[in-house]
Amino acid sequence: MSYWTPLAIVNQAAGELGLNPVASSVDAADTQAVLFLALLQTSGNELLQYYPWEQFAKPFTITLVAAQEEYALPTDLAYFRDQTQWDSTNHWPLLGPKSAQEWAWLKNSFVATLPRMRYRIQGDKFKVFPIPPVGTTQSFYMEYISNWWIANVATPTVPAKSLITLDSDVVLYDPWLIIKYIKLKFYELKGFNTSGVRADFTRIFEALTGKDTGAEKLSLAPQFQTPYVGAWSIPDGSWST
Repeated sequence: MSYWTPLAIVNQAAGELGLNPVASSVDAADTQAVLFLALLQTSGNELLQYYPWEQFAKPFTITLVAAQEEYALPTDLAYFRDQTQWDSTNHWPLLGPKSAQEWAWLKNSFVATLPRMRYRIQGDKFKVFPIPPVGTTQSFYMEYISNWWIANVATPTVPAKSLITLDSDVVLYDPWLIIKYIKLKFYELKGFNTSGVRADFTRIFEALTGKDTGAEKLSLAPQFQTPYVGAWSIPDGSWST
């Protein structure tokens, strides 16, 4: 995808609204630039919460340490992707995230120590149960959505930060999506009728979220198929015996 700079996005949105372009999107002395940059910053951070865009998906691994219960989270964590937490050493999913009530039960009740690991996110830490014993060699794998939706011009597809600071920054969203969202926010701010711009934004948002990862094959009668050879491996046809 061809991503745009903040200046290009701001000026396209301004042009569609019948306003003059700005010389710099980060010019603190230009009131129009200040307004549109603020709308762009808000739009980028809000869109991150609305959908787990694939360009922001990142892996996260933890190597357990003996007698250590809690581990640091990624500095750019927005949220984890559900059902991606795995004990990659033993090849089974982690049990969790556990609620406060379940965690209190695990920590304070009589609970047999079993091989399956439980986890909880608390106090900006990833906590595990049971606490790893001496000789632990386990590793965990999971995916999360990064809150870095802006790249530097030197590496224009690698997320690097969550706030725009330069005209040369690169916004890692479909430019037409974020332009439509800026226009919607502008209309809301000015108290205009938003029905038209909201419909424009909704159409492109739904189109892009539907195509972001593709779609799996759908069936009215889904059935599990083993990967091994069987009768289902024989193609339809008339065969002599």
